[in-house]
Amino acid sequence: NVDAETQAGIEQRLKAAGYAEPKSYVLEHGYCRSVYVEDPNGMICEFTHDHPDAEKINQIRLGDAHRELKRWLGGDHTSNNMFR
Repeated sequence: NVDAETQAGIEQRLKAAGYAEPKSYVLEHGYCRSVYVEDPNGMICEFTHDHPDAEKINQIRLGDAHRELKRWLGGDHTSNNMFR
């Protein structure tokens, strides 16, 4: 977990070093923003910065986790991520 400034610096250094998809990419998960990069050994490293409301989002997900899992297992695969 890194702060926004550190994450931005990592992205700048990766671009300057010639990293591009699929060796490096960003995913906006809603509750966090993740920068992924493949290291020279083929391992995937993730640098995550939490959404400012991460604690609030966690409480919402904790409150509906069982219901959401039941819904998903029942075949309804629509996203429950209203934060992105």
